[in-house]
Parts: sequence; structure tokens; C-alpha cells
Amino acid sequence: MVGKRLVILVEGDSEVKLMNRLIIPKLYEYITSEGITTPWSIEVCKIMTNRQLNKKGGNVNYEYLKNDIRSFASQGVSITTTFFDFFRLPTSFPGHTTDGNAIDDVESAMKEDLKTSIPNLQTFIPYIQKYEFEALLFSGMEGFEFLIDDKENLAKIQSINDEYPNPEDINGGRDTSPSKRLMKIFDYHKVGDSEDIIEILGFEKIYNKCPRFAQWYDSLTNALKELH
Repeated sequence: MVGKRLVILVEGDSEVKLMNRLIIPKLYEYITSEGITTPWSIEVCKIMTNRQLNKKGGNVNYEYLKNDIRSFASQGVSITTTFFDFFRLPTSFPGHTTDGNAIDDVESAMKEDLKTSIPNLQTFIPYIQKYEFEALLFSGMEGFEFLIDDKENLAKIQSINDEYPNPEDINGGRDTSPSKRLMKIFDYHKVGDSEDIIEILGFEKIYNKCPRFAQWYDSLTNALKELH
């Protein structure tokens, strides 16, 4: 039986770890639970970023993203999806806006642009995280309690959680983005600390607290089922 591929395009090592630790295992679990017999290969790939190119204008380079998606389309990938931060998203993205409530419009514009310019693109599910990957870490206190001994610092994080019942609403400004808030509270190391936190939180906690994230995951499972 010929297999199918799902590729998740991300911008950094923290996102790679999130996919490998939580999302991809959960998707394989879904495939098994639904009795999907078509063999699926699910993988996460990092795209070239402006940071790697020492350029200004945000992290994700849209033209490089487009080239990667074009390459995967030519390989016959069945489902391609993205997972990028809205914070500092470059102006080169179709439908660019700084309004966090209009992220859906950017995703729709991306989808339309890629469908038009890459005719052999199969199922494409754009996803931009509001506002930043670190928002997911605020889905519970368990991970922070594991990392931090200082009760005052834990209280500061709890205060943020109390203020934002939906972690995805945590402001994405230069000094108020989720990662900047964490850096002000303790010596936050993005890759190592975020890996520990997401592993302790687990998929269900993040899924239940972050509605945009949950909607993206559900879109992936729906696509897997439709292509069964």
C-alpha cells in the first residue's frame, strides 16, 4: 500500500521539540484509534529564517517558506501545514497585519497565494500561533513549578495565568510577548526550558486551554480522516 506524508513546517528548535514530543505522537495515536489503514509518515521540518540569514524583518522568510512548500508539493506530500509565531511576522506575508484578531485573514491569504502559485499543492493547512510559541507554556503551572523554586517568581507567572484565562491572548508586544515576560521573571532558556515545560504539561492541558491551537490540531486530524 502506498503511504502518505504530512509535513509540519516550523521556524525553530523549540517548535521541533513540541512537534516531536507532543503533536506527532498524538497524531499517530489518532491514526491508530480511528483505524486508519493508510500508512502515514509525519515529519517536522525547519525552514530558513531571517535570523539565520542575519536579515531584519521577522523570523520567517516567506519566499523561503514558499520554496519549501513548492518542493514538498513536487514530492507529492499529501498534507502540508505551518506552525509560526504571529509576533514579528514579516510584512512579506500575504494579508499581513499587526492585529492579533485578524490572524485568520493572514492564514486565508497564505492559502490563496500558495494554491494559486503552486498548482500541484495538495491539502495545505496554514497555522500561525497567537502570539508566540511561549503562549502555550502558560497552559498550566506544572512545568513552571518543576523549573522554578522561587515562590515570588511562581506567583508572578500565576498572576499572568489569572489575567489571561486563554494563554493565546497574552500580549505580543516587544516587551510584553510571552517569552519576554518569562525572561523578566527568571533565566528562561527557550529550547531547554520550553521542552521541559511542554513535556510536563502534556498535550491535553495545552489543547484544552488554547482554542486556536486546538482548532489547528483538529484540522490536521480531520484531514487525516478525509484522506483515509
